[in-house]
Amino acid sequence: MNNKFSVLLLLFLFTAIAFAQKGSIQATIVDSDSNDAVPFATIVVLKTNTTETVSGAISSDNGQFNVENMAYGSYTVQISFIGYQTNTIENITLTKSSPNANLGTVALKPQLESLDAVTVKAQTKTSTTKIDRKVYNASDFATAKGGNAADVLNKLPSITVDPSGNVSVRGTTDFMVYLNGKPTNIKPSVLLGQIQSNNISKIDVITVPTARYDAQGKGGIINITTKKNLNQGLSVSVNGLLGGAPWANLTDDYSGHDLKDDRYGGGFNITYSEKNFTLYGGFNYNMKNVNGKRSGEARVFVNEPEGDFFHMNAKNGERPEWYENYTANAGIDIDLSDSKKLSFSYFYGNRNEGRAAYYVYNTFYADADQSNKDLGTEQFMYNPNVDDRYGEYSTFNIDYSVALANDASFKMAAAYETSKLSRELNNKNYFYNTRADVDNDIDNNYANAIQADDYSLSDNTPLKGLRFNADYEIQIDEFSTFGTGAQVQYTNIDGSFNFNNTLVTKDLNNTIDLTRTVYAAYADYSATRGKLSYILGLRAEYGDQTLENGTTDYVPIFGSDLEETYVQKKFDLFPSAHFSYEISDKDKLTLAGSRRINRASVTKLAPFLYRRHFEVYVVGDPELEAEYLNNAEITYETSTGKSTFSLTGFYRGTDNTVFRVNTVTTANENPELNAILGEDVLIRSYTNAGNSTSLGAELNMNVVPSSWVKLFVGGSLYNYQIKGEVFGYDVDQNSTNWSLKGNANFTISDKLKFNYDFSRISNTVTSQGQNDAFSVSNIALSYQPSDAWDISVRGLDIFAQNDQGLDTNAFNASNQQIFYQETLYERNGPIFELGITYSLNMNGKKKKTKDFQGNKHFK
Repeated sequence: MNNKFSVLLLLFLFTAIAFAQKGSIQATIVDSDSNDAVPFATIVVLKTNTTETVSGAISSDNGQFNVENMAYGSYTVQISFIGYQTNTIENITLTKSSPNANLGTVALKPQLESLDAVTVKAQTKTSTTKIDRKVYNASDFATAKGGNAADVLNKLPSITVDPSGNVSVRGTTDFMVYLNGKPTNIKPSVLLGQIQSNNISKIDVITVPTARYDAQGKGGIINITTKKNLNQGLSVSVNGLLGGAPWANLTDDYSGHDLKDDRYGGGFNITYSEKNFTLYGGFNYNMKNVNGKRSGEARVFVNEPEGDFFHMNAKNGERPEWYENYTANAGIDIDLSDSKKLSFSYFYGNRNEGRAAYYVYNTFYADADQSNKDLGTEQFMYNPNVDDRYGEYSTFNIDYSVALANDASFKMAAAYETSKLSRELNNKNYFYNTRADVDNDIDNNYANAIQADDYSLSDNTPLKGLRFNADYEIQIDEFSTFGTGAQVQYTNIDGSFNFNNTLVTKDLNNTIDLTRTVYAAYADYSATRGKLSYILGLRAEYGDQTLENGTTDYVPIFGSDLEETYVQKKFDLFPSAHFSYEISDKDKLTLAGSRRINRASVTKLAPFLYRRHFEVYVVGDPELEAEYLNNAEITYETSTGKSTFSLTGFYRGTDNTVFRVNTVTTANENPELNAILGEDVLIRSYTNAGNSTSLGAELNMNVVPSSWVKLFVGGSLYNYQIKGEVFGYDVDQNSTNWSLKGNANFTISDKLKFNYDFSRISNTVTSQGQNDAFSVSNIALSYQPSDAWDISVRGLDIFAQNDQGLDTNAFNASNQQIFYQETLYERNGPIFELGITYSLNMNGKKKKTKDFQGNKHFK
């Protein structure tokens, strides 16, 4: 017995000593061109100077691997992945004094393959699924070149960008937009228009953000990463754009204006880099004109002797749009030491966006179906309506990062923003007895109108914002990391509004002073346990908001007078959880859930009465409260050869939902409003009226049938439901929505590529109607005669399908339809563009860069 015990004891001690004398090899694998992490790469460990395989591993989502339980000795590591050259690292020695070998960042170069005497680059994925986001490679969407960030987003699955630049995903709007990992106070629709698509490297779509990101934005977060120049010395890039649809140029019969459907622009970017610093700057200008038409019918319930409804119909009115943006940026990145980095950056943007609406309305009283028309009340009205919006934006950023001992990092960042926002809207009405009278009065500048009403308005809403955040992160061990941080965000909008309307009986000029401060703190813990990786986090936010109105005697759309001051103070907790499990080398399962908030924008809060069209006024509601969102997603991803497939099931529920709602100003429904405005029209606003849910699935496919073809298809199918109460009427609507988007890249040769994409979006319900289906297709041919030149010819909306329709209606508490509006926007197409980019590097050497833990989350 003693002998057996002694033997067992010796075996135990030998095993313990042998185990204790083992080390590990670890590294992070990235793409040498984009610096993006390379997941699922194969790692093989060999004994030095032999072909004997000792161990191996597969890199994780963030490109990391760790080969453990390695006996002391000398090894060779081979790292390979489909489409990349194998990287071999020799003479890695593990000893008792140095048991762990950290190879740092290992770059893989794209593989050059020979195919029928044509040399082409191997294909990379259009989209990649990570534990908390989907990452899209912007260069694959060649038809968006020459446009802006909104043009790229509109090609991604489940994402829709309307003509005003408003982003929605799976029926939910209000995204936060980050630029290079930094949040901004600039309105997302404005910021997306300011970022040139040529400068975008990748886009992260984070529908379930972790706790370290702002809880604001019920739709989630979109992070746009711009291209970085890693070359030493001086690098210059110049681009130009020319295009349009000259066959769609028009001269409006009523305004006499030339309506040109053209677009042009250009810019440059300069980078100068040395060992310890990088200077950069750039300027871009873009002008885009879009011609189109609008047709519509509208009626409001009046219950008058002349007819039950007052009708306002417009047919094929010219509706040109223009988008003029120019931006400038400059910055410097300084490596103070191997562990410290300091960055300064400045961004300036200027825009003039707007639209004109040259409509001739036919107005009359009749039944709902336009029968029994009262010809004695029929009139025609010409409405030249021009809406110009101006903006000037400046943002200053300073960032400081330091890598601390024990695998820790600390980062501080501050940003100061100023925006000068203004708007000018002129909306005149000229009334005539017949349509012929309108046509005959063109040359007389409408001097013979039987009635002329002058409508104009302007606002000025400058914004000031300040943001400060500090983040600390420490790697507890080789498998787990803890992070924490705090943030303060301050925003102030002090604006004024001036209204001129010959019919309104009340002075509607007003001022607004909105101050919002959000104090936040978070903590998260991320770890890997075998095949399971997870991130658990909790964010706390305290919101302090004060809104002051200069005038309280205003338009009582919701049945109560305005108050001078509205104060909202609220403390909230926002938990989040993300799990990723590697079922096998080719199969992965991820699960995520979070809670978020959406605080109303000043556009929805400000009680400024806009006359949007002849038949529509718009006014905000200062009593709006925040919306709260709960969402969950589960994704299964698998790969077959070079192709990958992912299926995501999702639930998104919003409580206290803000609906865009409409009512009427007729005497029988709103006598007080009718007395103030003196018209029978629609009035639109926003209110917390109920809740909405989206439940469904999304399928993404990266298919690489050969080295010269890459296909990406993304589609979603979900049920969208809205429940609530609008002006005393119960709303309960739902629709089965779907979207299908595809992108095909063909590498004809190493110099010539062809791209085709399409988008199909189904009907979807709104709180008071529906938006119609939408389709569009685009093509692009890119030619790169050398590394310096990139020439692209693009055809947008090649089948002239860019039509967008919407229907709106509402009922009162008696179930009587009080208004109906049907609108169709037709934008002219196809449009062709020619884009040219020339890049020059004076040195040609790659600069070695060191990154920090605090920056890894947008890798």
